[in-house]
Amino acid sequence: MNNELKFQKAAQYAVLFLLGTIPFFFGAVHPIVTGAYTSFILLMLGTWLLLNARYLSNRQIFSGGHILFFLFIFWIVLSIVPLPISWLRSLSPARISFLQATNQLAGTDIQYASTGYNGVAGIMTAAFLFALLLYVVNLKILLKTDRTFLKKILYVCIGVGLLEAIYGILQSVNPHLGVLWLSDTKQFNGMARGTIIYKNQYAALLNMIWPFAVGAAFLQFKRIPRKKIIPSKRHTSRRKSKKKHSAGDLTTNRRLRGFLFLFFASVIMLAVLFSQSRGGIISMILILSVLLVLLPVNLKNKLLLSGFFLLFTLSYGSIIGFNSVLERFMLIYQGGEGRFNIWLSSLPMLQDHLLIGTGIGSYILLSSIYLKKFPENITFDRAHNDYLEFAIELGLPFSLFFFCICIIFFLLLMKKIWPYTRTKISKLPSSALISIISTAAITGFVIHGTVDFGWRLPANLLYFTTLLTLAQQGGQFASHSAPAGK
Repeated sequence: MNNELKFQKAAQYAVLFLLGTIPFFFGAVHPIVTGAYTSFILLMLGTWLLLNARYLSNRQIFSGGHILFFLFIFWIVLSIVPLPISWLRSLSPARISFLQATNQLAGTDIQYASTGYNGVAGIMTAAFLFALLLYVVNLKILLKTDRTFLKKILYVCIGVGLLEAIYGILQSVNPHLGVLWLSDTKQFNGMARGTIIYKNQYAALLNMIWPFAVGAAFLQFKRIPRKKIIPSKRHTSRRKSKKKHSAGDLTTNRRLRGFLFLFFASVIMLAVLFSQSRGGIISMILILSVLLVLLPVNLKNKLLLSGFFLLFTLSYGSIIGFNSVLERFMLIYQGGEGRFNIWLSSLPMLQDHLLIGTGIGSYILLSSIYLKKFPENITFDRAHNDYLEFAIELGLPFSLFFFCICIIFFLLLMKKIWPYTRTKISKLPSSALISIISTAAITGFVIHGTVDFGWRLPANLLYFTTLLTLAQQGGQFASHSAPAGK
């Protein structure tokens, strides 16, 4: 039993290590770093899962989401499998035309080829996603076996978000401060990015973290007794007086810790604001709106919460200055027009690879061919719309199937947690509260993907799968227990 507990602690430390370090290495965007984290997950968490295979017999560990996740990985693997040229003629005529041109120009005789254009990216993505699948299974087991592990996850994520936010705010104050050891470019001068190269991915990451701080704050507030502490009378014994004083001190400490977590959330939100990511800022406002709707607190407390964030943002943000942020939003029409032109120019790429797609990581290889309305010296490695890019890379039939199933899963999750949005927060289980918080953060991240490419950062994928697991854990709790009445 002692050895089992030690292995469980080691698995917990492995999860906390992943959450606590992966953003600081440029979000693991470099293939070498991605491969290192993939190997770490497969080695550490895969080994622990093999040693504790008995947990896999529990039906609550697996769900339909895991099957969908596996199908997504399997489809990527299929795109890198070499097929006879004759098969590709009906599956991907555009792929055949490119191969024929290659044979003619290079004097080669290619008879077998994959449907995807970028096999290396497909292999790396499939390996990392499989590692994430193992991570999700391990996380669900660890959360079920140790209830205190939830708080550890919250505190590590909040700490990461706070460090990234402080670094990002320093970058907005000092325009010459780059990302870690990389020299800054004029294009991103004065924009908060932390240790993430692209500000949009940085904003997407922080928008998944600051709701954790709000959740940690309400975990403190909900434990504060509603009844006021009555001061001890003269004839009351010293023992009762000490108990009341200690209870009062505990209530004060919880209230202070709650406000401290709200302060942390405000700092992270301020960094999102100074990232100057318009999609990130709009997503942040959307997440806050969803939280105000879902959190089971009265209207007065919701107004106080929004007022607290607004007052902090205006007071501290005015010290740095909102001129650059306002200038970015003044150019929102030009920025939106540029993205719209990219989407329109990418549609022929989708049309030519409608059935089976181009394969993961192929957009950057084909963008210079299809995006003809843009200068020749400018290449676009992303479509600035994750779902359009997924449709191009995976094919329209599979993408529509995947998106529809994901929407159904999300609606079922909302149905499970909705009763808890009408429950007194003092009677709300901690897992259900974090499930509500996670659902709001997931909503913002998904919406942000319509105008940016936050899904393409491994750190964001790790945090998103963590949010999804926490949301599902609370949803499972909600489905197995009746919520308390108002």
